[in-house]
Amino acid sequence: MALPLIKRQLYHLSGNCLNRKKPYPRECRLCLQVCPHGALTEKKEIIMDKCTECGVCMSVCPSDGIIDRDMDKLGDYLFKADNIVLNCPMAEPLGFEIACLGMLDRDTWFSLLLLGEQKEVRIVTGDCGKCDDVKACTASINVLKDILQANPKLLSLKIEIVPFKDDSENPAKEVDKKVKREALLSLRTKSKERFKNILTKLDQIDESYKIPKSREWFAQSLALKPERKIKYKALLVNDDCTGCGVCSKICPQQALEQVQQDDMVKLVYEPYNCVQCSRCVDICGTKALKLDYVNFSDTLLKGKILIKETKIRTCTQCGKPIFHNKEPQLCLPCAAKDPSLKGILY
Repeated sequence: MALPLIKRQLYHLSGNCLNRKKPYPRECRLCLQVCPHGALTEKKEIIMDKCTECGVCMSVCPSDGIIDRDMDKLGDYLFKADNIVLNCPMAEPLGFEIACLGMLDRDTWFSLLLLGEQKEVRIVTGDCGKCDDVKACTASINVLKDILQANPKLLSLKIEIVPFKDDSENPAKEVDKKVKREALLSLRTKSKERFKNILTKLDQIDESYKIPKSREWFAQSLALKPERKIKYKALLVNDDCTGCGVCSKICPQQALEQVQQDDMVKLVYEPYNCVQCSRCVDICGTKALKLDYVNFSDTLLKGKILIKETKIRTCTQCGKPIFHNKEPQLCLPCAAKDPSLKGILY
């Protein structure tokens, strides 16, 4: 039986990083925070001796800032194979090998669940309890559980534990195991050298793209049944919105657009562009925004949605636009002239 394929797959695609797309005072550090091995530097450089390729950094990155070299091949496999079998390196090599379940993000899980309604989908793992990357695998499975809690009828894939067998029919089993362990170690050592050469070339590449690969897969999977409705996270706005437009200005994906028409301000949302980085939610002064599960379809994903209309308010003294819902209806400079309003408007 062939040994499991062990190779270095992940690299940092700096042009996709949200911090580079549109700088923000509170920069995204999700990949650094989630890495269980401390294998990333502040500059998002991968420390090869520490990285185990668990892929959890990739799954939490909203915009493909860290990417697997075989993502395009994986996408082709998902949609062209008669049946889907994904296996990790520590499982029996029964299908397409992925770095680890830890690399599967929310949109990839959605894609697999939707494709599972069309054909058989199997996820084959080794014994995760004995793997150094169990934390990454657990994080990914928790995302799957969250999806299934919102979509209990989407249970259309199988997860099987089939560890790679390192024994044989040879009577000298212990000798055979030792030889195979040494062979695995040799493969890892050689792969590190190959990875160094790959990184040297990749450092000179400034490739970037707007839509993450897994979002493309999700859109393609959802389009297989255009009338299909699922529970999917999207941006919601409540009546506390003042129409200030800060959310649209700081969005790194151009998923929000504010349009003024007469005395109204309209906030338009494009779900396909939204990578759910939560910048808009975090910066909203009135806490009017949130990401939550809603009924979703292919039409909504690819469309432009008017999520809020707000009447423009102006200062009753100077006529300048104001972005609060308090009374009296004054801008800050005009309110500051009245000491009695201290603590109310300023």
